[in-house]
Amino acid sequence: MDLKKRIEKFKELVFETNREFYLGLEKGQSPHTLFIGCCDSRVNAEVLFQAEAGELFQIRNVANIVPREEDPDDNLSVVSALEYAVKVLKVKNIIVCGHSNCGGCAAIRKLNDYKDNLPDTVKWISHSSRISEYIDNKYPDMEEEEKLVLLEKLNAIQQLHNLMTYDFIRHSYESGELAIQAYYYDIGTGSISVYDYENEFSDILKEIALN
Repeated sequence: MDLKKRIEKFKELVFETNREFYLGLEKGQSPHTLFIGCCDSRVNAEVLFQAEAGELFQIRNVANIVPREEDPDDNLSVVSALEYAVKVLKVKNIIVCGHSNCGGCAAIRKLNDYKDNLPDTVKWISHSSRISEYIDNKYPDMEEEEKLVLLEKLNAIQQLHNLMTYDFIRHSYESGELAIQAYYYDIGTGSISVYDYENEFSDILKEIALN
């Protein structure tokens, strides 16, 4: 794959035919939404939202995780982006997008298998390990494939609760200035499920928090 040729085609076929649009972007950005998604290359935020450049501010990491405010101060990349998006850019929406066939969530199900080869990854995704443990305890007879799908969904929704541990996000949400939702994107069907902060899984997440 010749990436250099792709860049040249962008300049010739996209930039030059939309020069005024890109010159406008040069003056600054005013995205309406912060998209928090998995690093998975199959999750294309601009395509999902049919968005143009400048509309989406993005945080991408393994398993679309947002550390809680009280977690150790080694997650500054995520937190600094949250601060900038909400405090400076004044985004109107935060979307956390989980997806089917998530390798990060699958790894949460088998942390011990990866701790030697991927120690930093295991440390990162362990933020959501309690969800996986809860599913095993609550639904011992559930098929593994169904457990993984439930984990993928609960993990996305859990991040809404994690977001609310930050005062500046909670205040913006409670004042009506900010909307937060979780999406679950099924790659194989193209369907997207939408979950609000309070949803059918809220009682499960509250139960997890108490354990």
